[in-house]
Amino acid sequence: MSSDRGTAGDAVSADRTGEQPLVRVRNLEKHFDIGDTIIDRLVGDTTDPVRAVDGISFDIYEGETLGLVGESGCGKSTTGETVLRLLEPTDGAVEYDGVDLAERDDLFPFRRRASVVFQDPFSSLDPRMTVGATVRQPMAVHDWPWPEADVDRQGRSDEALRRERAAALMERVGLSADQLDRYPSEFSGGQRQRVGIARALALDPEFVVLDEPTSALDVSVQAQVLNLLAELQERDRRGRADRDAVRRPTAPLHRGAFG
Repeated sequence: MSSDRGTAGDAVSADRTGEQPLVRVRNLEKHFDIGDTIIDRLVGDTTDPVRAVDGISFDIYEGETLGLVGESGCGKSTTGETVLRLLEPTDGAVEYDGVDLAERDDLFPFRRRASVVFQDPFSSLDPRMTVGATVRQPMAVHDWPWPEADVDRQGRSDEALRRERAAALMERVGLSADQLDRYPSEFSGGQRQRVGIARALALDPEFVVLDEPTSALDVSVQAQVLNLLAELQERDRRGRADRDAVRRPTAPLHRGAFG
């Protein structure tokens, strides 16, 4: 994927002159070696790496949706995963809130502030975990509630507070708190994706990457999920990078092509 920002993005950037973006990406590259053998290297018969992401640059401001547009296999998912440092970049820079992520020795604080909704609602949930345990997992990993969190404990344990928040998140994405003890196999694709969204919102992140969160769903459910995400963003003014946001004409676009 190479960078070609559309006029919508230019207009948004022009309106934000002097404002620091939440996410700044410059000349990001991610290349994959395709596994040359030792014999290939000895005889000099090596192949060029696959340039999945090849010099893409963009800014995302607080409350803004950025849509990545391109053919299947052009590097949109790889871009999102590399921005989140789920993959190490080959070159380029990713800054979050003014700090270059490459300069961070510990990305754990960044993981608390950024989240992801994966493309496939069937493989992104652990079938051995109840959906309640899935939604609570980020809270347990990051030891929520934090001392600075605005939480009224009233003598309740951390686990009790996490269960209460998980129930609230389920209601927030249009599911029922009564479903917390069910397993993913008991849900439809659209319901599973709602669980994935609830998990992504568990720590109230500032930035969310959505990797085609509706592509595996039927048309009617796609509309429900997109409307839900739009409502949540409007309510919370949360920044997100979205590969499905092109359905919203106000979303700035990046058009992808092989580099």
